[in-house]
Formats: sequence, C-alpha cells, structure tokens
Amino acid sequence: MSTIKLNIAITDTEVKKVEQNFALLLDKITAEDRKKIQELVFDSLADKDGAPQIGDLTITNFTFNENQKKGQFRITFNIDRQFCCSDTSSCQSDYMDFDFTYASNTLAAVGHFMSWDMDN
Repeated sequence: MSTIKLNIAITDTEVKKVEQNFALLLDKITAEDRKKIQELVFDSLADKDGAPQIGDLTITNFTFNENQKKGQFRITFNIDRQFCCSDTSSCQSDYMDFDFTYASNTLAAVGHFMSWDMDN
C-alpha cells in the first residue's frame, strides 16, 4: 500500500459547496498534486506495459464532520494504457481513499492506494 499527502487550499464557503457538489473538489486539486497521484499510481503498478496514465478523475463519498474538522473522500479514476506495438488500448477503474483534516483554509488529506493486480 502506498501513501500520498495533499494540501488542498479551500475556504470554508468552498467546503460547504463541495458538500453539495463533490466535483468542485477536483477543481481545487492542483496540477502538481495530480502529477503526484499519477506518479504514485504508476509506481505502485507491477505491470507498467502500455505506459499507464490516470484519467477521468471523480470525487465520491465526500463526508465532513464540521465539529471535528475531519472527513473522508474517494478519488475514482481510470488507468488508461496505450499499446503502440499492437495499436490497442485498455482501461481499468480504480480508486484512492483519503482521510482529511481541515484548518486554516487547508484540507490536509492523506490517501492510500493499493494496486489490486495479481502478479504471480
């Protein structure tokens, strides 16, 4: 299992909007953090054939306890592969779960990713 930490800049008002529309959280994740997610997933895969890239990111299962300033969310994504020798592509869905704390307009999230591929 691999771990990643993200610090997402977000205001109190934006957190309330995200509770109503989870997709808004994706807009707050920087290109640098997306790159960190891509690298973590790539490094965790046993099979790197087809130059795996993540795409179609969505946020699901967002919960936030305002009193404790803690919550969780899941990022779901596809792992896309393009095989140049055979001119074919493949896609596999996966996810990463995050726990977070919220303070000083920063959502400090810690996520865990486990590659479920069997590599006998």
